[in-house]
Amino acid sequence: MSKQKFPIVITAFLFLGIGYTDRHSDIQKNTVRLNKNEIALLKKELLKSEDHYDAGKKMIWAITKEKHYHSDLDSGIKVHDTRSSIQYAAALLHTGDTADLQRGIAIVRAVLPLQEKDTSLPFCGVWPYYPEDPLKGRHAPVDYNWADFMSVSLIDIVLNSSDHLDKALKEQIATSLTLAARSIMKRDVKADYTNICIMGTYVCYMVGNLYDQQDIRHYGQQKLAYFYDYTKNSKGFTEYNSPTYTVVAMNELLRMKQAIVHPTDRKMINELYDLCWSMIAHHFHPPSGQWCGPNLRAYNDLLTPDLKQLFFYASKGRIVLPGDYPKEPHVLEPHEIPAALIPSFLQQDLPHIQTDTFLVGKFQPENHVTYPDGDLLTKDIIGRLYAHPVYALGSVNQGYLWNQCRPLFAHWGTPENPSYLRVRFLHDQYDFAAVHIKSAQDSSSVLSILNLAYNGGDKHPNIDRIKDSTITATDLRLRMETGGDINATAFSISGQHKNELWLVSGQTHVVIRIPYCNWNGVEGHWEIGGDGNKKWADYVIHSGSRKTFDFAAMKEAVIGLSLTVFTGTAEAPATAITVHTDNKYLRLSANGLMVQALKKPDDGFKIKNDFEIDSK
Repeated sequence: MSKQKFPIVITAFLFLGIGYTDRHSDIQKNTVRLNKNEIALLKKELLKSEDHYDAGKKMIWAITKEKHYHSDLDSGIKVHDTRSSIQYAAALLHTGDTADLQRGIAIVRAVLPLQEKDTSLPFCGVWPYYPEDPLKGRHAPVDYNWADFMSVSLIDIVLNSSDHLDKALKEQIATSLTLAARSIMKRDVKADYTNICIMGTYVCYMVGNLYDQQDIRHYGQQKLAYFYDYTKNSKGFTEYNSPTYTVVAMNELLRMKQAIVHPTDRKMINELYDLCWSMIAHHFHPPSGQWCGPNLRAYNDLLTPDLKQLFFYASKGRIVLPGDYPKEPHVLEPHEIPAALIPSFLQQDLPHIQTDTFLVGKFQPENHVTYPDGDLLTKDIIGRLYAHPVYALGSVNQGYLWNQCRPLFAHWGTPENPSYLRVRFLHDQYDFAAVHIKSAQDSSSVLSILNLAYNGGDKHPNIDRIKDSTITATDLRLRMETGGDINATAFSISGQHKNELWLVSGQTHVVIRIPYCNWNGVEGHWEIGGDGNKKWADYVIHSGSRKTFDFAAMKEAVIGLSLTVFTGTAEAPATAITVHTDNKYLRLSANGLMVQALKKPDDGFKIKNDFEIDSK
């Protein structure tokens, strides 16, 4: 974290009503100019928020769905959402409609006072999620991201709607944005937290220019150069190939493209924006109509209507995927796919293999651990996608099985009826983030080893880390899950030792083998199940009474996995898997593939980086 001191007083210029300056500015105002048709589309979108507007509170209301880590509130409580409200206000002000303008300004006046402005507090500059759950005096940790999220909409208002604001409100917004920018500077998020780093960079860059705050302006410009260098050197974002965070990053880069005019900075921004579209295009599979894996940070297993709409309007109507979604743009997010990339969404020469170095390994002192048997450095994170005319199979050489990760993933079918296969590991029916996976892939085959970090996360990689290397569980299982067009999909168990699993779905066949499993002497067994939306086959390690697992004391907690996808035959390709173990490692090899990883649970850094891969 930065050691920068937080100012005790706000610069006097704010109270003199001085706002935007053109003097040596690197930004431009009026970044979004809507015509009549676009305003009509925007007003149509805004109707979705109409029923949730509370005219008394001047905010958007919602019902909490679950207990959130950053809130003291339980589920089922009516609240007023600060982020949704300020986003709604910014959109209203773009319409130019008198009633919309009045409502938007009323929301701004209601939301601004909710920001913490006491400079003696560490969360000065931050807003709460809801006024019903204020920052002061609560147990849940503050979500500092709300300084970023709220500021981008306020900047939108300043850039595009200042003519509708009176002098006093402009001064209040200036005060809030300056406090938020200084909070962002103090926190100094690094580039491996992609979306917040980009968003904070934008906020500081804009606030420094808008209000002639040279230290904030310098921070924003230097942070942009830092993020650019980090991303180019790492060959991508930390949240690699993420259907969620790639789009979030693109939205922030689009804001920069619209507002920043400094030539050198614009060049960096344009390169980063094009990098996002390149990642999507190179992982899109036209036969199934899917954005394929491997993915870090994915909330869905199949392409969502929102992404289909994005591809449609960003291609100017050239990419038309089936499904129920609006065939019209989000006018406040005018994305555009680089013309050279559009053919990748329509037709590709298949089969082909896409190999990506998602993250270049490096020595990081803050994460470095000295072990009795030698030091370790972080290794490259390398993804591979085999795109076949019928299916797509993706894997990453090192990953973990948090519910937002897709480290081994397959798609097939058609854009109208797609299907997927996802590898999961469940602790009491929830994805167990402490389980890591190492994979070697040629084209249609993958060899993997699953092992365990005894200080890893349970449901989340960081928030609920395992304490004292010990968990209790009534159920532990490796799951092969399929969804989408499941009517044509069936699992079956075969093999001399019932350790071979088959999945058949139309032309697509998958054979899965467990050549090795040892959880402290326990071997698993296959069970088949499903519900109305999904089918699965589980390799069950433990099920029944609640049992304590002390991972540090276990001699082994490791599973070997072989997966091959093929078409046009009722027989699986012959694969002889060689299994070798010693006192430290499990090693699998077959047909030129090899993967080696630790058998015994260990420290997360070591589990992640102490492995060997050899692919064709």
